[in-house]
Amino acid sequence: MAARLSTLELLSLDSAGLQRKLDAGLLTSVELVQACLAEIDKHDQRGAKLNAMISIVPNHLLLERAAQLDRERTAGRVRSTFHGIPILVKDAIATRSSLELATTLGSLALQHSLAPKSASIVAKVSDQRRNGSALTLWNSLRKWVPSGDANSNGWSAIGGQTQSAYLARKSNETSLGQTDPCGSSTGSAVGVSAGYAPLALGTESIGSIVMPGSRAGLYAFKPALNAVNMDGIFKSSIELDVVGGLARSTADLALLSQTALTEEKRNLLPQEGYQKFLTKTFDSLRIGFLDPTKWSLHPNIVQLDEHILKQMNEIYFAAIERIKTHATEAFVSYPVDIPPATDLWYEGQNPIDVVMSYEGKQALEDWLDEVKVPGLKTIEDLIKFNLDHQQEELPEGHADQNQLLKASRDPPSQATYEAVKKRMKTVSKDNGIDKLFREQNLNILAFPLDSLMVFISAASGIQTGYPIATMPAGVIQADGRPYGLGIMAQAGREDLMFQFMSAFEAHFPPRVVPPRLHDSPNQQV
Repeated sequence: MAARLSTLELLSLDSAGLQRKLDAGLLTSVELVQACLAEIDKHDQRGAKLNAMISIVPNHLLLERAAQLDRERTAGRVRSTFHGIPILVKDAIATRSSLELATTLGSLALQHSLAPKSASIVAKVSDQRRNGSALTLWNSLRKWVPSGDANSNGWSAIGGQTQSAYLARKSNETSLGQTDPCGSSTGSAVGVSAGYAPLALGTESIGSIVMPGSRAGLYAFKPALNAVNMDGIFKSSIELDVVGGLARSTADLALLSQTALTEEKRNLLPQEGYQKFLTKTFDSLRIGFLDPTKWSLHPNIVQLDEHILKQMNEIYFAAIERIKTHATEAFVSYPVDIPPATDLWYEGQNPIDVVMSYEGKQALEDWLDEVKVPGLKTIEDLIKFNLDHQQEELPEGHADQNQLLKASRDPPSQATYEAVKKRMKTVSKDNGIDKLFREQNLNILAFPLDSLMVFISAASGIQTGYPIATMPAGVIQADGRPYGLGIMAQAGREDLMFQFMSAFEAHFPPRVVPPRLHDSPNQQV
């Protein structure tokens, strides 16, 4: 296999690079699947012990499907850019029963749950009856939501703790600490960075795609609320959750993102979709950069070593200077500012917690009604299951199901819920991004992804929602952890975001593959 696909290629090539090898006869989809499975076998439960996979489509089904796609390619029928390319699917996104994958949400209570059909996005990228796409599939997820406040990112009862492909998580690591892989789309992010597949689907309510994507050195994108079809996808809340993509390149991310769009939103794009906007230039963009000393997780959320914080800021400021150098036909402003995320808090309450506590019961019970697990119909049934299986579901270090308890037994009042939603819109949009863009004539807001901007993105999700993305800006030399640059735009201006990402990719050093999975340290691709 090494002669056909090297470890470095497996860790670095996007679907376009793999397609070139497939088209040239240098690789088959069967060989690609075998290489990915070998990498999973090497590093998921053994080796680096990444623990990113909850379940995998049975090998014989994967290889049969890959062989069928190879035969089609030989006959001159290539269904799409993703023809014969593996994809990881978060275990909150339903897959049809014939794939023999339970949609578990990481919970033992749902380990035998088989959805009646695939989620719409899965059908689009995998259904052999559709000319637009053809993919083999695997499932991954870490951290089932809603669960609890104290449970670590990347942990689930079924799978245990996921590790970053770049650095192992410390046993006493705090949430959002340096070795935390972040979540809840942890398995999807880690799997793509580790060579399990070149791209993945995840879901996000608050940072759940972009934060693990950032720490896995990937391009990741959470679209605007109501821009994508959420049919067949578990939602921890009604107003916040969105499906999005993680990839090694902007082109892959653009293709995957437009596939997820509703028909109405896709019809608003040109025939080429987001690909039309991958100009590799910053021309016409008007970019404002937030001050990292104001927008940082340190020190209120997580304590960082001053040396690491200094290196983070150096990466950020270097990114601003490089963009200025290449943005000769664009406008760049630093610093700009918006109200702090703490202004979102309502009477001392975290607004996201309020929304999820109010909406969580209905969202969960809607899902249970869809998957129909015997003996599991209500949120209280699940709370009881966790207590009855306390050693597995609520072990030491993860003995917290507060979100479930709050949603079931102590939800906020409707008046509080409505007041919080109003405040979220006012702070994040009216007095935030909308005001900034209007007053300073901007169309892109850039910031450290290691910040509370994920709260602003989530808060803007009420009613319409603003998209957020991350891209690999560099690696913190002190520990090798990737550091992401985040961007946001107003809903409907995703074209500008993909333009920015394509220009970033064209003018910045390549992403760094995980050195502990490859012999050459800090190997760039």
